[in-house]
Amino acid sequence: MTMQGFNIARLLLPLALVLGVAQAQAQAQGILAARVNGAGIAQEQLERTFDEELRQRRLNLLQIRNPERVKQMKRAVLDRLIEQELFWQQAQAAGAVASQQEVEQAFQSTLGQFKTKEAFERRLRVEGYTPESYRMLVRKQVSATKYANSVGAREATVSDQEVHRFYLENPGQFRRAQQVRGREIFIRVAAPAGAQERAASRGRAEEVLKAARGGGDFEQLARLHSEAPTRQWGGEMEPFARGQRAKPIEDAAFALAAGQVSGLVSTPEGFHILKVEAVIPEVIVQEEQARAQIRTYLEQRKANAAIEKEAERLRGAGKVEILLPL
Repeated sequence: MTMQGFNIARLLLPLALVLGVAQAQAQAQGILAARVNGAGIAQEQLERTFDEELRQRRLNLLQIRNPERVKQMKRAVLDRLIEQELFWQQAQAAGAVASQQEVEQAFQSTLGQFKTKEAFERRLRVEGYTPESYRMLVRKQVSATKYANSVGAREATVSDQEVHRFYLENPGQFRRAQQVRGREIFIRVAAPAGAQERAASRGRAEEVLKAARGGGDFEQLARLHSEAPTRQWGGEMEPFARGQRAKPIEDAAFALAAGQVSGLVSTPEGFHILKVEAVIPEVIVQEEQARAQIRTYLEQRKANAAIEKEAERLRGAGKVEILLPL
């Protein structure tokens, strides 16, 4: 199946990001990015959380050339901080604040992401925390997540009929088409790609093909002669189905049995030689096999929708002020 699951608490920041937010004193003294029912979210908190998210996603601002895209990403982070604050406030009102045991469990989980306790405490000091003040911040984070999860759980009931309907309406999710796994050798046509250059490339490709069909080690031939990026892996290609590669390559590959080598396959870029190592048959997942995963997926989808609806309700019922031009 190709379904992607949903994180029930996806609207909240991961605990790993909490280390990237500013200390409580900075929230009181710094410029505010937003105010939620009177509680401030510092601009410094937004910037640090945004920077940490970029690191988590392995992005660099220099790679994002569109200023509007940067603004949208930063606004999304601010929205999550606002929703976290709303859920924290509601958790207090509903008497659903995290227990000391839950806070300690989350604290130890974050500590476990560091090589040593000393490294963790050094990071805390850099961010302006003591272990005690950081536990207070974790308490807020865990309480907000706990409240959001409770909202999602109330709406996450899925019937057998819903499971059945999803299976019938999404056949592509439960079918993997026949695939071919193999290797390729690619001989490029030199630019400018005129008749003379193409003929020269064909001549080189025919020599390699002769060696491959004469019993030569295809993997070694690919390492020596191929001009495709797959050269470093001996020409090994990812398994592919029809519709995923250029048609001439697909037609040639799917006409071969395992162990066979193709003739020259011509494309505008050059000449390909293929060797099929395995033909992977089509796989169809029956409904009975897929039922549990479908149910989990639908439960998580319903939970997320409920959490989003609750966040919208709390925004509407409260006073949320965006204080930066985002």
